[in-house]
Amino acid sequence: MAVADTSALAPLGKVRSYILRMAGLSTTAIKVLRTCNEPSACANDLNRVISLDPVLTGRVLQLVNSAYYSLPSKVNSLTRAIILLGINTVKNVVLSFAIFQSFSQRDSFRAFTADQFWTHSLCTAAAAKLLAAGHGVPLAEREEFFVAGLMHDIGKIPLNHLFPEAYREAAAQSQESGRGMRCEENSRIGVDHCRVGHMIARRWQLSPALTAALSDHHTDNLDLIESFRLADVVALADALAHHMGAGTPGGLSLDEAGRSRLQTPQDAAGRDLTALAAAVTDEIEKAKVFLEIASRN
Repeated sequence: MAVADTSALAPLGKVRSYILRMAGLSTTAIKVLRTCNEPSACANDLNRVISLDPVLTGRVLQLVNSAYYSLPSKVNSLTRAIILLGINTVKNVVLSFAIFQSFSQRDSFRAFTADQFWTHSLCTAAAAKLLAAGHGVPLAEREEFFVAGLMHDIGKIPLNHLFPEAYREAAAQSQESGRGMRCEENSRIGVDHCRVGHMIARRWQLSPALTAALSDHHTDNLDLIESFRLADVVALADALAHHMGAGTPGGLSLDEAGRSRLQTPQDAAGRDLTALAAAVTDEIEKAKVFLEIASRN
């Protein structure tokens, strides 16, 4: 009887073990997500959950009073903050805080630095939120685009932690060949960051839209005229971030088709890529406050 070749499964097995050992979402974060998914959820329901966690309460209040939201007056009440931000925004804020904490350890980064990773992630997040605004996405829903952009490459962290040398080779080969990092990851390691991102999303029971953003943000043939999926917008935001020089190793910049897709309905006069990049830079400056608050111990 022929013996099956299991060598290709070894990298995937290591990744699975890494993800299983990873800390899951906190009890509070899980309760927040569950509460927000209830059709009848209100600000008082969410207040009862978050107020049991003094650290999280403090961070939500810090954020709502920061330049990131630029509200006209100071908010001291958690319930008031939830009402002003909206349940969907608070949900995504809590989720991003939890995820940032899970992956903020410096020893997680070997083939590239934590600064490289989070700079690219923040740029992609800001660009995704800006593109969503340009396409008329309601204010209450834009935070999901930010969070998806912030999380989109999270699958790279286990790969570069577990296989740093192979990951450096994959990044170098991607730059030399012009092929995407996903292709070189599969070639050098045997699994790519999109698949790993999907595994992490399943582990954390993320929404289908966020799961798709982690696993499908390198899908080809995007058409924002007919489709405005979260994953599609993150794909364009990711390419724009690389074009702006805010990238982890091996990223690809925009092709001509991608440039045309970045145009939004508000760009009737044909806003050029330089102007769009400048707008993203302004959004990043605001969003830095978000990460500063999220990363506090």
